[in-house]
Amino acid sequence: MTPTEHCRIELKVPNDPRALGAVRGALQHTTRHLGFAPSEEELLIALSDRLLGAAFASLPAGESISILIQEHPNRIEIEMVRPAANAEKWVPSKTLPGIDHVEEEATNGHTRLKLVKFLPGAPETSPALN
Repeated sequence: MTPTEHCRIELKVPNDPRALGAVRGALQHTTRHLGFAPSEEELLIALSDRLLGAAFASLPAGESISILIQEHPNRIEIEMVRPAANAEKWVPSKTLPGIDHVEEEATNGHTRLKLVKFLPGAPETSPALN
């Protein structure tokens, strides 16, 4: 069942491990609302923990990361934006296990990472995917 109302959650997460609970809760809410299986929910939460942990390790204590979680009829999109503290890529390749689409770009002193996970059985194309 696809929900008819879709939500958008925006978070500004400080460089503090305790703040990751807010991201976990937002992902849990969204994946359950969209009807993802528990294993896919766990995968997205574990992956976000890993990516945010890696990003925070390279940032000064006072910095924060902006996170946008969006529902769409056929997918969830998770966008993370961090200050570009160094030239390292956030994700070493364009693929992540369990993620259908990965975009990464560095512009204007920030690095933006977008992860897309399609609902099981949903078409993996959409004109709005950009």
